[in-house]
Amino acid sequence: MQNQNWRLFNRVIVVAAVTLLVVSFSTFAAAQGGDAVHAMYAAAPKEATNIKGVSIIADRPKGFNPLTATIQELGRYGLPPRPDQQADPRGYAKWARAMQALKSRPAAHLEAKPFSNVNLMLAKQQPAAAATSASTPTQLYSYNWSGVANVNNLKKWNNNQSFNYVQSIWNVPAAQPPFNACTNLITGNPPSAPGFYQATWNGIDGVTAGDVLQGGSLGYADCGGPADTGYIGWVEWYPSYPILQLDCSTNVACVVNAGDDFYVVTIGANSLKQYVFVEDITQGWGGLFELDYVSGPSLVGSSVEQIVERPGFDCDNNLCLAALNNFIDEFVVDAFALNGRGTSYYPGSQTTETWIVDMIDDGATQIISSVDGQGSHGIQGLESLWLESEGCAYTGGCTPIDPLP
Repeated sequence: MQNQNWRLFNRVIVVAAVTLLVVSFSTFAAAQGGDAVHAMYAAAPKEATNIKGVSIIADRPKGFNPLTATIQELGRYGLPPRPDQQADPRGYAKWARAMQALKSRPAAHLEAKPFSNVNLMLAKQQPAAAATSASTPTQLYSYNWSGVANVNNLKKWNNNQSFNYVQSIWNVPAAQPPFNACTNLITGNPPSAPGFYQATWNGIDGVTAGDVLQGGSLGYADCGGPADTGYIGWVEWYPSYPILQLDCSTNVACVVNAGDDFYVVTIGANSLKQYVFVEDITQGWGGLFELDYVSGPSLVGSSVEQIVERPGFDCDNNLCLAALNNFIDEFVVDAFALNGRGTSYYPGSQTTETWIVDMIDDGATQIISSVDGQGSHGIQGLESLWLESEGCAYTGGCTPIDPLP
């Protein structure tokens, strides 16, 4: 499956059209700070969900054709901007594939989960500082994240410099306990979070800011066997909301299976309303969600991420991390981000502002999820990212510490 998907996902830099003159998204963002795309979504008709402050953009009318729709019509129905077919034919082909696969919208119903994908939790011990240059990414260790972040030094929103757009496609990995964990009576992280979890997402903020806007997929497995394994799609703006499971009918999660292709676009602005588009291309459902600010910091645009995470649970007013499931390998492709000037950023960028983050176990004794060969060439190309589980998350199971030391 993975090799097939690598052949399917060719390298592409997506350039989205967002004006009547059909200029690129980068050009538009450079001129307007991305605000017009956000404004189109803000003006679109919406349906309130059962979660106060969260809405879903109104569904498309029967017979709606995104390939021939105007930019305004795409915005009205919460669809990602269309790349210019002439200037970016491969980007257009990717977008068209996702839009043609889109058959239904999730219901106006979400399930608030008792766990969250939270800010980057750096380990106390970091790699020894090495000689760096402008073409050397920064290596870090984290308790909860594995992946790549592009960062800046912003403390508040800046219309030119803040990150306001990030997108990516990934293949949902199979969820399973670490090999031999269950036979060794390691069953996850009780009492706060029994079982094994793995979330894949892209988002804005979370490295230096106190919030993170994100959307993605999540896989769960426990020692009960395949019948207990499950997958969901979700959106979140932490700390205003926890992970919000996407339902396709009331109290029934949208179908997600291992091997499904997820397409996620996260769009931010200097606003108390933010937007996340999530689509399961394989299952044919997707939609754009509006999340209102509730609490904590508002969006800064200080980082963009492509991340594998183990979520956090509240345990006696402390944050405890779920055990990571043995996802084996995970790949992210067609991944890029933009700031207000329209400057592009990639997981394969070679700068000190590109942070490569490996995940370690609670006791900081071993790496349990790593970025495998980040770079701008080869299979881990500029717009691609390959991650893998290892250490006790791969075999044996990790001994939890509640809360972290």
